[in-house]
Amino acid sequence: MKIRLLSLAITFFLFSNLNFLFSQLEAETNPLEPGFTTSRIYLGPVAGYNRSLHTVDLSSFAEDPLCPFFTNGSGNGFFVGAFYEQFLGGINSKHSIVARVLYNVLPASFSKEGDTYPSQVEDPNDPTKTTIVYSSTKHSVNVDYNMLSFDIMYKFRVAGGVVLTVGPTFDFPMTKNLEQKYELIEPNYVKFKRDEDAIRDKGYKYINNDRTIIVYDGDIGRSPQENSAGFRFGLKGGIQYEIITGNIFDIIPGVFYNLGLTNATDAQSWKVNALQIGIDIRFAL
Repeated sequence: MKIRLLSLAITFFLFSNLNFLFSQLEAETNPLEPGFTTSRIYLGPVAGYNRSLHTVDLSSFAEDPLCPFFTNGSGNGFFVGAFYEQFLGGINSKHSIVARVLYNVLPASFSKEGDTYPSQVEDPNDPTKTTIVYSSTKHSVNVDYNMLSFDIMYKFRVAGGVVLTVGPTFDFPMTKNLEQKYELIEPNYVKFKRDEDAIRDKGYKYINNDRTIIVYDGDIGRSPQENSAGFRFGLKGGIQYEIITGNIFDIIPGVFYNLGLTNATDAQSWKVNALQIGIDIRFAL
């Protein structure tokens, strides 16, 4: 909590001083011309696509024979929200600050093909006998990770509508669920033998006619000793292009990279990053 409050205080202090600095620079650009006494303010909705990238090595699962190592998953999500923009120094300034409130959906999928095992199964032609078959398996993990995000971005207008932007993002995970499965791929006529001890002690679930075992379904922390983080801090940067329509709104597409600097759990080096492609619709107040 102290780190979170300190980060917010530092960010507010830096941008407050930037506002004062650029106001002075704007006023001193040409002392013979009248200065602007008010800053231009904009509001609008924002939406876009997330290509989420989870960088992690789930080594703790290796203790269970059904759970191999999983590394580096990805998924497709989206973001939606609203933004506030204020120019620093005047309406002709190249500098502005943008604050965004977003709902980010950042899922990820991990998969690993299992080995091919010889297994003794019931003979489909004679239930009183058994036969040896070779079965192939797959391990998979699906992560649902959604968060409420607050971005504070500095924008610099380069030239011709091109804009560079960078700033911190403060995120609060709302959904942090992990589901892991162990599946029989082939042959299609075999199934797992139910392990009643694992069902009782570990919470295994058998589905799909006992051809799939849900090894785990719950919080990404997975145990009382490993808690999921309730806060994420990141650094976001990108490039935008301002399309001035001449109407009551402007269209601003952009591409960003959102780099996670904190871990998703307190026992794993698990970073949640994202490539984000979106569009702002900007209305002047």
